[in-house]
Amino acid sequence: MKKIYGILTIMFSLAMFTACENDDTDFSDIINGGKDPEYVPKSIEFDYTSLKEPDESFDFDDDDYVENMTVFYTVEVKYDGNTATVDGDGGTIKVSVDGAHVTVNSTARNVEYILSGSSSNGSFKVYSESKLKIGLDNLTLTNPDGPAINNQCGKSMYVELTPGSVNKLADGTRYVEEPGEDMKGTIFSEGQIIFNGAGRLDIEANCKNGIASDDYIVFRPGNVINVKSNVSNGVKANDGVDIRGGVLNIDIAADAGKGINSEFDVTISGGRTTVITAGGPFIEYNDTSSCAGIKCDSTFTMTAGTVNLKSTGEGGKGINCDENISVTGGELNIVTTGKKDKASPKGIKADGTIAFSGGKIYSYSKSADAIDAAEGFTFTEGYTFLNNKKNLFEITY
Repeated sequence: MKKIYGILTIMFSLAMFTACENDDTDFSDIINGGKDPEYVPKSIEFDYTSLKEPDESFDFDDDDYVENMTVFYTVEVKYDGNTATVDGDGGTIKVSVDGAHVTVNSTARNVEYILSGSSSNGSFKVYSESKLKIGLDNLTLTNPDGPAINNQCGKSMYVELTPGSVNKLADGTRYVEEPGEDMKGTIFSEGQIIFNGAGRLDIEANCKNGIASDDYIVFRPGNVINVKSNVSNGVKANDGVDIRGGVLNIDIAADAGKGINSEFDVTISGGRTTVITAGGPFIEYNDTSSCAGIKCDSTFTMTAGTVNLKSTGEGGKGINCDENISVTGGELNIVTTGKKDKASPKGIKADGTIAFSGGKIYSYSKSADAIDAAEGFTFTEGYTFLNNKKNLFEITY
């Protein structure tokens, strides 16, 4: 194993000689102004196409899998402009409708709500004592005054995208707050959010986060989810983010905005995740916060899948982790092109350790360090390619 404390720089030099018969003219002073051409980093762009993935094996005892939920009741909600119609409520499932704003109060177990249609002034809000399933079937829904989907239940909320469907959700530029309730994003849940299904979901965040949970968030294979945030984070979770598959594109145009912001672990074991941030730093009371593709308050672990991160604003980072980073497989590509002034850009930054032992890793920072590990950086032997400089690190196993 090779071990590097801080930043290890390996300098490579290559002298090239060319000969031309009967011509010894030196063109070095007129090509590129006599300077070496500027390094062009790897291109990172959004890819909205679906991803072919192997079948997912799941644990029949794991509540994160909607397959383990037997639906006892089904409620259909159809939006049509300024109105909404409901079919299937009654008994312990009480639904009230105000224009196209739908509120559910339920004590029933294992209810599935299927949402379809379109409204530019509507919402779906749930109070429940049990886990629930929400199916999105070609739904277009905007709530000018808060979340488009708001789950006030602390149990799991399965969001299933109907195969082949295209769904669009947006919040407004202001929230009308409810006393004693959290409203933290276009999709918000007090409990876990687990995304399933082979449909597409486009989310626009104009006031707070795109997807937010006071628990954890899981992305499973099949989804194509695109999040654009103009003000804050793309995905925000208190208790972790787990990407097991699917396509996740996050576009951030906000100062100090994060693509994925987790107050606990971030785990990636599949899928294709792309985050592009373009905001600058935010300074408050001498505390500076900058953009990041992934901000993790605990550990970051990647075993498979593809992660592409690009930050163009001042001080922007690819991965910013408060504890340890481990990559044992998959492909990780990071590009930061922002300047260093009030905040320092970094490709991969950890307040703990960084360890690579598999996969393919590329990290480039135009103005600062490609790798910054406060407590040590290690990579195992067995790699087939290595290029390590201060602002560029590449390794392939």
